[in-house]
Amino acid sequence: MIALIALLLAAAPAGESTYPAPLKEFLAAKNKDGSPVLSAADRAALAALPEHTRKLIGDAAESMILGNAAHLKVLLSLELPVSTMELVAQDNCILCHSDPGNQKAKNLFSVDPQAQKSNPLLNLKEFVSDVHFRRGLSCSGCHGGKPSDETMTKEIYARWPADDVRHKDRSWIPGFCARCHGDPNFMRGFNPTLPTDQLAKYKDSLHGIRLLEQKDSRAAQCVSCHGVHGIRNAKSPKSMINARRIPDTCGACHADPKHMEGYKLPNGAPFPTTQLADYKVSVHGKALLEKGDLGAPSCIGCHGSHAAMPPAVASVAQVCRRCHAQNGMLFDGSRHKKAFEEHKWPECGQCHGKHGIAKPSDALIGDARGTLCQDCHSVYAKGNPQCNATAAVFRASLDKLASGRSEITGQVEKLAERGLDVEPLSRSLGDLDEALVQARSKIHSFDESTFQSAAQPGNEALAKAREQIAESRHEARFRTRGLLAAIGFMSLIAVGIALKLREMGKRRDG
Repeated sequence: MIALIALLLAAAPAGESTYPAPLKEFLAAKNKDGSPVLSAADRAALAALPEHTRKLIGDAAESMILGNAAHLKVLLSLELPVSTMELVAQDNCILCHSDPGNQKAKNLFSVDPQAQKSNPLLNLKEFVSDVHFRRGLSCSGCHGGKPSDETMTKEIYARWPADDVRHKDRSWIPGFCARCHGDPNFMRGFNPTLPTDQLAKYKDSLHGIRLLEQKDSRAAQCVSCHGVHGIRNAKSPKSMINARRIPDTCGACHADPKHMEGYKLPNGAPFPTTQLADYKVSVHGKALLEKGDLGAPSCIGCHGSHAAMPPAVASVAQVCRRCHAQNGMLFDGSRHKKAFEEHKWPECGQCHGKHGIAKPSDALIGDARGTLCQDCHSVYAKGNPQCNATAAVFRASLDKLASGRSEITGQVEKLAERGLDVEPLSRSLGDLDEALVQARSKIHSFDESTFQSAAQPGNEALAKAREQIAESRHEARFRTRGLLAAIGFMSLIAVGIALKLREMGKRRDG
C-alpha cells in the first residue's frame, strides 16, 4: 500500500507545491483503508484548472464552506467547464448543501440522489445544467440571501411559506415564479425574447382557475411542467417541455387515473385518462415521437401551454387549420358547414376524432354501410339521396385513380428492368400522385364539381401513362424482333463462314 501511495505521489501533476495550503491538505487526505481520497484522475482534473479557479476553491476550503477532500471530490466529479466551476466555487449555498458530511439527506445536493438516498429534487448534476444557473441565477435567486453568505439569513426563511403549508397549498408557486418572469425590466437583462405574460394567461387557464380560485393543488402549475432544479431550455432533449417530451409531461397527470380521479367533463362523465395512449398511436403522435417531425402537433399545439384550455367546439377547426389551412377553407364554403353548426359538431373532430387521429384513408368515404359518410347520412340525411350519391362518386373516382396508380407503378418497375426509358412514365405517375392528393383534399368541399376538377388531371395522367406503357411495350416488341432478326442474320453468316472454311479445308487437303 505504501508503495502504491508513493507511486501515486510520483505520478502527481507538477506544480502542486504552488496550490493553496487547504488544497495541499486535501491532497494528503486518506481514506480509512489508507488510500488517497483524491484519485490520480481527481488530481489531474484539479491541475487542469486555471490558477485563479484553484484559488477560489482554496478560499472556499479556507472558510470551511468546502468541508474536506471528499467534498472536493464530489465537485471534481461533475467535470464542469472552468466558467461553471468558478460559479460553483463562489456560491456558498451550493458548497454547503453539497457537503455530504454536513447535510442531512433531505437538504443534500447529490450527484446521485438514488444511490445516496437523498432528496431526488436536489440532483447536483441537474442543477449545474439548469438554465437559471447558466445565466447566473443560483439558489439565492429563488431562496433569498446572497451567494457569499456563510449562514442562513432571515430573508431565506421569510421568503417561502412554511414547509407543511407550501406542499399542501401550491397556489403560491405561479406568483412566486412571476416575480421574475412577469417583470419585463428584469427579464430584459437575461432574455428579452421571453414573454412576460405567462401568469396572466395561466390565471385564465383551466389549471389556473382550479389552483388559484378553487385551491385545488392537484392542478398543474409552473414546476409541474418545468421542474424545480435542472430546468432546461425547451430545445434541450432533456427538457420537460421539449417538443418530443411534452406528451409525457402532460401525461404525468392526465394519464394517471389516480391523479385525475374525481374530475368531470362538462357533460358530467369522468375525465378520461387515455389521451396519451391514444396520441402515441395517432398520425400526429407517430410523426412527432417516431419520425421526429417537430412540426407535428403535441398537446400544447391544440390546448395551449400557459393558457391551456380544452378547445371549444367552435374553435376546434381553427386549431386544425393552423396546419390544414386548405381543408379548412374548403369546409367553410361547403354545405356541411351549416349542418355542423346546427348540430354543434366540432367540424374536423367529428370525422377524424381527437387524440387518436388515424391516418385518413379512402375507406372512410362512400355510400356502403360502415363508411363514415353513409353512417352519418343514414341518420341525418335520410331525405337527401344526393348526399350518398356524392359520396359514392368520390369513392369510385378515388378507387379508379388509386388502382390505376398501383397498376402503373408495377409496369414502371417491369419496363425499367427491361432497360426501357421510364422517365416520361414516372412524370405521369407524379402527376397522378398530385391529383390524388388534391382530390382527397377537395372532398372537404363536399361538392362533386369541385372534386372532379381536382380528379380530372389524374384521369388524364392515368390515360397518358397507359398510352406510354403501350408505346413502351411496342418498342420492347420491336427491339425483340430486331434482336431475333439480328441473331438469325448473324447465325446465317456464321453458318456461311463455317461452310466456306470446310470447303477451303477440303481444297487444301486435296
